[in-house]
Amino acid sequence: MHVWHGLRAVLKKRRQARNEKILVREPIVVPQSVATTQPDHYLSCVAIAKNEGAYLDEWIQFHLLVGVSHFYIYDNGSTDHSLSVLRAYEKAGIVTVVPWRPFSVWANTQNMAYAHAVSNFGPGSRWMAFFDLDEFMFPVHAASLTELLQAREKEQAICVTGINFGTSGHAVRPEGLVAENYREAVPMDLQRQHPKLLNVKSIVQPAHIRSIESVHWFNLKGTNKIGVNEDGEPLPRFPREDPLKLKADTLRFNHYYTRSREEFSAKVNGSNARGPQLPADAEQRWALFRQIEEFSRPDDTIQRFLPDLKDRLSAWRKEKASA
Repeated sequence: MHVWHGLRAVLKKRRQARNEKILVREPIVVPQSVATTQPDHYLSCVAIAKNEGAYLDEWIQFHLLVGVSHFYIYDNGSTDHSLSVLRAYEKAGIVTVVPWRPFSVWANTQNMAYAHAVSNFGPGSRWMAFFDLDEFMFPVHAASLTELLQAREKEQAICVTGINFGTSGHAVRPEGLVAENYREAVPMDLQRQHPKLLNVKSIVQPAHIRSIESVHWFNLKGTNKIGVNEDGEPLPRFPREDPLKLKADTLRFNHYYTRSREEFSAKVNGSNARGPQLPADAEQRWALFRQIEEFSRPDDTIQRFLPDLKDRLSAWRKEKASA
């Protein structure tokens, strides 16, 4: 009996190792397409979401404010009020909701969602941005992402560096907006000294995507590069290998990695929208949490958008109430 249990454990480890290889390393080739001369959207956003109903209004209205015109939201089986929030935006033609529960033990659910979006919706957008519901992407100085991208249309993909925000002292979720409540983050110079804190998300011209094997960057046609940084400098396949090229002076996303401590603990101990994976290394995530908390400094870069964001949210609530 002990021998049988030992054999089962060995086989389980081998199966997990095989699954990890398939989940992480096998690129998903997308159908080849050409750029549309008059796409429906200049900049759209693709995101996979699960039980983010409390944050959807702020996240959508913020990105409408900075230049996103349409959202493809892949709902990973939400059980909160997410769908009722999204249906109002869908009715207004702002959001396309795609039901997206895990359906394969062999593929990363988020990668598959991105591949589906590029294959089915890519021709309708000049640019597509791929990031999460705890990430707010914006230009540091320009009026909008649209203005910034119009000056960079010769690029296939732009890799945007994230700035990690901690709890800002909130043990439990506070009332109000994420962008208003969380105002302490790790400066770029400290993130470069601790490369595990570095990450990028991509804004891509979908016609140039060859295949997908990461939620952070894409394999592009005719090059082994994953795109350029905000200054147009090509990035290596694994951006953390060249930390000095990761910049957030003109374009960035705020990554609200923890929100409140209570919410972070629930996220570590619960499930996520990335699909079947090996058990998460909770201690590693808590180690990142401790680093972010230790290194965080005041960061109000996003605050210039808050007055207009509040106006948009107020107008949207009135519109829904009168509908």
